[in-house]
Parts: sequence; structure tokens; C-alpha cells
Amino acid sequence: MTIYEDEWAFWDDIVGRYILKHAGTESNTANIIDAAAYYADSMVVARRKRKRVKLSVSGTAADISDAPAAI
Repeated sequence: MTIYEDEWAFWDDIVGRYILKHAGTESNTANIIDAAAYYADSMVVARRKRKRVKLSVSGTAADISDAPAAI
């Protein structure tokens, strides 16, 4: 699978967290590494399928300050 430059940090984070969670002294290291890479690849593909929406400036904290305070 091709990982684009802007996806490396995302991929590395997923692999690192997976390995830290599942690694143990009695585990098969090759299986954990293969599973981590497969899981990270799947997450990158799922991320690519998501649509990105930019929020307008009207939904920022400046508009919230005009709202009445909660009691």
C-alpha cells in the first residue's frame, strides 16, 4: 500500500499504539508487527474515504460568547 507523506504520522501513531498494547514477552513478534501494519493500512484507507468539511467562521467561540450564560 502506498502511504502519502501527510499520512506517515497517522500511520506511525496507529502502529506504535497497536504494538504497545499487544506486545508481550511471550507473543510472536512477527505476527504482532504484521497485524499492526494491516490495522494501520485499514485505518488509512478508512480515513481517505471520509469527507472533509470546513466549518464556517460563524460557528466559532466568538459567537458562543454572545449566548446567555448557563446557570
